[in-house]
Order: sequence, then structure tokens, then C-alpha cells
Amino acid sequence: MRLRFEKVMNSRVYKEPLQKINERSLVLDKYIKSLENSGLKILKNNKFIFEKNVTKLDSLSPLKTLTRGYSITTSKNTKKVIKSSKDVKSGDELEIRVEDGKINAVVN
Repeated sequence: MRLRFEKVMNSRVYKEPLQKINERSLVLDKYIKSLENSGLKILKNNKFIFEKNVTKLDSLSPLKTLTRGYSITTSKNTKKVIKSSKDVKSGDELEIRVEDGKINAVVN
């Protein structure tokens, strides 16, 4: 029993109790750093995808079309977009939206 006791008391666990904690702490630090790097990589990738989608969406925006010289014409009364000459008759009031503002017009 005495030999067993001495053997246990001479083991590293009793002689250097903090060594195991320090070893585990290093492993934990490694995992934390790996997790941080993975999170940053995912965040960077998602930011790239987001910016790409915003660019696509912006290019499809009706307001972006106005910067290229187009306009959006609506009936002043119904606020419906005019898509055809058949949608208006003489005397109808229109609102024409261009890049820098609105133009009011009357159909002749």
C-alpha cells in the first residue's frame, strides 16, 4: 500500500498539477483561434455575396433605368404606369418621372 501511495504521490499529476491545465489551455486557445478564423472567413464570403447581389439588384432597379435616359409615365389620376398608347386618351393628365424630377403633361 505504501508503494502504491508513493507511486501515486510521485506522479506528475501531484507534482505538477498545473501542467495538465496549461496543456489543455493551449489546445483550447488553438480551437478558439480556429473558430475565429472560420467565422471571419464565413463573414467575408457572405459580405462578398451580399455586395454582388446588391449590385445585381441595383442594375435592375427602375430608378437606375432613369439614369440611362428612360422615364416612367403614370396617369396622374390613377397612378397606374402607362405601358401603351391605348392606355391614354386625349385630355388625360400624365406624370413623367425622369432622373432628376417629374414632368406634368396633358395628352393631345
